[in-house]
Amino acid sequence: MIIGDGIDAGILAPIGDGPGIDGRADEGEVGDLFREIRFQRKAIFRAEQKAAMGEDVGDGDNWGWDQIAETALDYLTVHGKDLEIMAILAESCARRDGLAGFDKAVVVMAELVEQWWEQGLYPPEDEEDGVEARFQPISGLSGGGSDKDGTLIAPLRNLVLAGSGEDSLRYMDRVVAEGMLASAQTVKPEQRASLQAQAEEAMAASEAIARRVGGKPLRVAVVHLSSSEAAWRRAVGFISERTKPRFPAASRVSDELRSIREWVEGLLRLLPDDSANDVEEPEVAADAGGVALVATGGGAANAPFSIGQIGRREDALRAVNAAADYFEKFEPLSPIGSALRDVDRRARMSFGDLLVELIPDGSSRDLFYWRSGIRPPAPE
Repeated sequence: MIIGDGIDAGILAPIGDGPGIDGRADEGEVGDLFREIRFQRKAIFRAEQKAAMGEDVGDGDNWGWDQIAETALDYLTVHGKDLEIMAILAESCARRDGLAGFDKAVVVMAELVEQWWEQGLYPPEDEEDGVEARFQPISGLSGGGSDKDGTLIAPLRNLVLAGSGEDSLRYMDRVVAEGMLASAQTVKPEQRASLQAQAEEAMAASEAIARRVGGKPLRVAVVHLSSSEAAWRRAVGFISERTKPRFPAASRVSDELRSIREWVEGLLRLLPDDSANDVEEPEVAADAGGVALVATGGGAANAPFSIGQIGRREDALRAVNAAADYFEKFEPLSPIGSALRDVDRRARMSFGDLLVELIPDGSSRDLFYWRSGIRPPAPE
């Protein structure tokens, strides 16, 4: 895995006493490395587009996604905490590291945002785009207001969700089949039957793969899809609370992850009841600190979190988020889901910010401080 054990800690750790250097402004080696990562990411993307169109890619000296990922890891660990480089790393993981690796990358990205956004996470605001410059890397992954997909959409659709080789289950096959069904409604009648037959054949092939690989890998895929969707929403929600009324254009990735998860859950429902017997016991692993983690099937409420006695604050908040996922999905009219989201959001606020929200009036807030034996903070 690209972001293996302990590597996430290096991504999140301070560089010196802060976020390191902004490669956009640096004229030395760090700036050169930042611009090279940007160039190589654009170069390999253009090469893939040419290959998809059947054009000659040539024999250039472009990096592969593995080298881009390795260099991005080095940059984030040694040189600067940068959301653009983290976005490139997440894209690399989606292309080279499979669903589990992508899940890990998005979780780390959410943690990077939460830990460093208010401590100088790059990129900074600029004169042209203002605060939108800070979250543009997120918007680029998802896609803006136009019809153009973000750079993460195609890699997500091409992820191997279960199986291998010819028995690889990919959401792209479903997208292509749906495209053929849509086209069948606009073509001549003599062509319609052929397109519909091809689409039905493609859907049947995916169902056959699901039956061959069985329930366990499909349920593992649901866990990772749920976890990555929850982490993506965490990152976007954290940013949006601090940049409103400006928000990242992030809904396409959220929608894509949800659609993929719901498709896999639909395939699971086609399997015989006894196919679930091989996944009754949850998979238990350990995080970098040796804390037991559990991953169980069943939708967005099942992102991995600590079992037994919760030993980390972040585990507790992820458990709150998992509960919120459940109530929003299965009890959408209940206020419990939104109330739990507020618990998570407020738990991540500083004490001062929380009091500003709970006691908006400044004089009343100062009175609360004095009565609590606390000196009020100096006015900004």
